[in-house]
Amino acid sequence: MTTDSSGYSMYVFRSGRRNVPGQRLVAELADDLRALDAPAGVERRPGVVLRALVRAGELESILTDAGAGSAPLLAELTDDLAVLLVGGDGAGARAIPDGPTSDHGRSDVWPRTARRPTTSQALAALAAIDVPATVPTSPPEGFSFYALHPLDFARLAARLASPPAPVRVVGIRSIGTTLSAVTAAALRRLGIRAGRITVRPAGHPYDRRVELGARELAWVQDGIAEGAQFWVADEGPGFSGSSFLSTGDALVGAGVPRGNIVFLGSRAPDPDALVAPDGARRWRSFRAERAECGTQLPGDAGEFIGGGAWRRRLYEEESRWPPSWTSMERLKYLSRDGSRILKFEGMGRYGAECLERAHGVFRARFGPEPRDEGQGFLSYPWLPGRPLQAGDLSDAVLERLADYCAFRASAFPVPTLATDEIVTMARNNFSLEMGNELPGELQLEIARPVLVDGKMDPHEWLGSASGELFKVDASGHGDDHFLPGPTDIAWDLAGAIIEWRMAPGARRAFLERYRRRSGDDPERRLPAYLLAYALLRLGYAAMAAASLQDDGEARRLSAARHRYRAALIDGLGAAASSGALG
Repeated sequence: MTTDSSGYSMYVFRSGRRNVPGQRLVAELADDLRALDAPAGVERRPGVVLRALVRAGELESILTDAGAGSAPLLAELTDDLAVLLVGGDGAGARAIPDGPTSDHGRSDVWPRTARRPTTSQALAALAAIDVPATVPTSPPEGFSFYALHPLDFARLAARLASPPAPVRVVGIRSIGTTLSAVTAAALRRLGIRAGRITVRPAGHPYDRRVELGARELAWVQDGIAEGAQFWVADEGPGFSGSSFLSTGDALVGAGVPRGNIVFLGSRAPDPDALVAPDGARRWRSFRAERAECGTQLPGDAGEFIGGGAWRRRLYEEESRWPPSWTSMERLKYLSRDGSRILKFEGMGRYGAECLERAHGVFRARFGPEPRDEGQGFLSYPWLPGRPLQAGDLSDAVLERLADYCAFRASAFPVPTLATDEIVTMARNNFSLEMGNELPGELQLEIARPVLVDGKMDPHEWLGSASGELFKVDASGHGDDHFLPGPTDIAWDLAGAIIEWRMAPGARRAFLERYRRRSGDDPERRLPAYLLAYALLRLGYAAMAAASLQDDGEARRLSAARHRYRAALIDGLGAAASSGALG
């Protein structure tokens, strides 16, 4: 089956960047450090070492980008937590363990005693750091969405280790900060001398550059003098490969023999598909190794039901399957006894936020009760029932949809938001799909800024034998790497209207129920969101269809694309007459 190549140019991913209070990040990390020091006889919460490590790496990366003087202290803490993770899950540890000093190309910041710092010392040092009032941050995608576990890189390091050659590890910020710490810790555990630094590629995403400062250059020169290998650690490579390539080029420019450079990533790309300038030739000039991801699973994980496989258990006929971008689905497993579904929801701060939201949905009686399974996985009861279809729309379903939207509008508010990225997406996708420019500037009003659900599709609702309706996948989609991200609740209202194919009467009843429940009248701002929703989902279906090799899946996605195109055309007139296209 041939696919429309325009799908590759659709705009569906978002930057995910947001400003958060700096002291909040410090306080969350401090809470995890205290949990590490649990009293004897108290069982440590699953994944606390992992969560603390991910948070420490995130904060180290933020402070390093800001040029903060406290960044080296955070680097030491990240290293200590990496040692703890690589040495075991920390279940019996009461303090950050002894370990060899890592070489960051800078002065030591911890007192050099016979032991590494205790948890109390780490907490005291953490309390003294100077962190900005607000800091920009975005989820580390591999840890948040793709089930990349730091120990995947520890195993890769063990496989590649060749004592006694020393190794200099270069982490690419942001996620490469944590990965470099774990890689170096794994090497030192094998008796190999290893140190690390981190770098931040800058410039156009397809043509990034790395500039090594004086201290980084001195660190590289020291490594060359001792005959070290240089390992570059990051997730990916992505669409261009330019972060890896720019780091490799910078090392070569500093005098490192090309044969001494190894890229450590989470996937093996097709070099000919990389869009960085001269990407194929440059990539092939370096050695690249891939970590095996998705191998660090909870002990109760049984049958794999990710990648769209869950549909075989819920639908008798394949013709009724909803479309899925199968390669982008989160990892999912059934428990060994079949009573629960285990889903990867994210590590570190991102996963903790997903768990908190899932508990909120459960307490409001809209979804099943979550359980933290560790390793970034949450589990939910496997509910008896069937996924709904648009034809199941009824008065009771309309009320449930409206009540759920009103709940999210009050339960998950966020600060006032900008709409620039959604508007850019709408212009881009409209132009690609329709062959001309969007007739006006899309005016997206933010009246109820919330962390939306983002997936109001009928199959995301399960109907039980008793008639109850439950929302599934309610914690992660609103804040993942796809647009829209946090936005006005009108996004979910528009999604429900389009996905359930509501006739005018059903739409009026749905919106009236929402108004009564929320006190919010969305009618004026809704036409713009109907247009934006259709354009995003159209682009998503087009890009997914272009990227998959499965003809059956591509046909389902192409059919969805045509349905969203029809919704787009239907909504253009209403958007123009309402002033949504200024």
